[in-house]
Amino acid sequence: MTAVAGILNKQGVAIAADSAVTVNGPNHRKVYNSANKIFTLSKYHPVGIAIYNSAQIMGIPWEILIKEYRKKLGDRSFEKLSDYKTDFFSWLEFNKYL
Repeated sequence: MTAVAGILNKQGVAIAADSAVTVNGPNHRKVYNSANKIFTLSKYHPVGIAIYNSAQIMGIPWEILIKEYRKKLGDRSFEKLSDYKTDFFSWLEFNKYL
């Protein structure tokens, strides 16, 4: 189970997540305590994304997809946070990797 917490005040936002990830094998379950679950969605603007549950979609790690989207986004920005979400999901929908 992933825990993600966010705190917002007039001066900024803080986001945190645990680092545990469980990997299920055919006969065992292993827990690693070194997973990254928070990533910057933009290299130039303060927008982040947190992942939980499955670390991949269609066999591709979310981390790779987020970093590829970040390259495509470049220094573009959007007025609303929801616009980042819409653009990211649109990019996923038409992504050649998926």
